[in-house]
Amino acid sequence: MPLLDYASPQAAPPRWRQALYHARFALLALYVALVAAAIGFYLWLGTEVLAMAIIALIFLGVQGAFLLGMPELRWPRPTRRKPMWLSIVTGAALAALLTFGLFATIASAANVWEKLTNAVGAYVFWIIAAAWMVWLFVFGVIFASQWFVGFTKLYKLLVAGTWLELLITIPVDVQVRKRTTCYCGEGTFFALILSSSVAIWSFGPGLALLFLTRRLQRDGYFALCRKCGSNLSGVVAPRCPTCQARIPRNARSTA
Repeated sequence: MPLLDYASPQAAPPRWRQALYHARFALLALYVALVAAAIGFYLWLGTEVLAMAIIALIFLGVQGAFLLGMPELRWPRPTRRKPMWLSIVTGAALAALLTFGLFATIASAANVWEKLTNAVGAYVFWIIAAAWMVWLFVFGVIFASQWFVGFTKLYKLLVAGTWLELLITIPVDVQVRKRTTCYCGEGTFFALILSSSVAIWSFGPGLALLFLTRRLQRDGYFALCRKCGSNLSGVVAPRCPTCQARIPRNARSTA
């Protein structure tokens, strides 16, 4: 029997996430401090105040666009297709940035980044657009049909990809710094900027999910069918009354 034929309730938040909930305001303060530190760092590097303000607005706007499709944000109302696809498009754009960063890291490790950029110049950044199209197709195929759980999977994939790229880039960057006198043009420089920015960005949606945990618990979200989202509270039948997916015996209500 395929896994999706089973309609067990949503998994309750693990204890570590519930513990984080109680520290949500401290984590929010940490997030604000991280964003402020990043802005201060770029201003220290010489970025103009107006340019930094525009970048900050884009940063927050991308977070808002991604969160618009969050099913938990609209529950119990269903998520419309436009907000859902806005989240997918935004997630694909972030995945494209990480893909470009990984490509730049590999090119730097192979000592071909400088030759490549000298040959094609700024056209190398078209890799981001190509990767965006690929990830948009992949995410649309994988997550759009099961968006009720797809949003969380998409977010977790972005977080995992971000930290994996940082773990790959940092040791490569150490070696690159030893062999060049002009570091700012290296591929690992772009990779670190992109992956660290996405890491800070991902903190925001994570906090939003954290703040919603207690409300979702109170409103019965974790008694919903994983397949179709129907409320299984009080259901003693062996199947979901809406989608007819099987309900495991240990997940059925005893009422």
